[in-house]
Amino acid sequence: MFDPWNFPLCTCPVKYSIDPYTGCEHRCIYCYISTYIREPWRVRPKRDFLRILDRELRNAKRMPVSMSNSSDPYPSIERSLNLTRGTLRVLKKHDFSVLVLTKSVLVTRDRDILADMRSVVSITITTLDAHLAKKLEPFAPAPEQRLKALEKLKEREIKMAVRIDPLIPGINDSPAELNALVRELAGIGVDQIISSTYKAKPDNFRRVAGVFKAHAEELHRIYFEENEMVRGVRYAPRELRMKMLKSLRDIAVSYDIPFSVCREGLPLNTAPACDASHLLNQ
Repeated sequence: MFDPWNFPLCTCPVKYSIDPYTGCEHRCIYCYISTYIREPWRVRPKRDFLRILDRELRNAKRMPVSMSNSSDPYPSIERSLNLTRGTLRVLKKHDFSVLVLTKSVLVTRDRDILADMRSVVSITITTLDAHLAKKLEPFAPAPEQRLKALEKLKEREIKMAVRIDPLIPGINDSPAELNALVRELAGIGVDQIISSTYKAKPDNFRRVAGVFKAHAEELHRIYFEENEMVRGVRYAPRELRMKMLKSLRDIAVSYDIPFSVCREGLPLNTAPACDASHLLNQ
């Protein structure tokens, strides 16, 4: 299931979660998978994944499938292995809908399948600033490439959400820059914006503070002195999170794009479902 830990701030509708691969090559400095996946930046395909998935789906209860929440489903080896493409075919065969989460532009390769099944593609774009993006997500495609991927998906009328997350105080939360990003997304025709704030864990905080040394002291104060703890996770203070996310929500509303937050516990959603799953039925 998507949230077997019953995280108190998760508002997602019930769904399955699958990852064809273990590990992610984007090496985003804010990533949390390094807390629970060994060798988190080494991508390896899951053994016999398609056969097992096909078997399990035969008698599974119908509900949306989220792919992938821990490891991007489109690592570079997917170009030759076609494991994610095969996964989409199996899901389509058993009439399951899919929410694809990625930073990769390789998702556009599978437009033929995605357009022929109930699907939503969510692409994460944390900033339009290519230099800043390279610091945040060293091995992920540049923002401009991701925007072009969205345009290609739109050509096939595939439903799209963009995750502008995480918002990190003082790093990528400038209202002017967020407005520029949302303006681009509105021009493309994105169906929903989803956002959340950075959550600090010891390992990812070391990476963030190491890259953004000038902000390290302020971020330490926010996340280790004034922070809000939720089930062992360090959140920024509620007032600060509300300020950042409300600013983005208001920008999204001004462009008539439905908005939602992810695991924030804040009353800011204008979209029917926080994860864009309602778009599967449109």
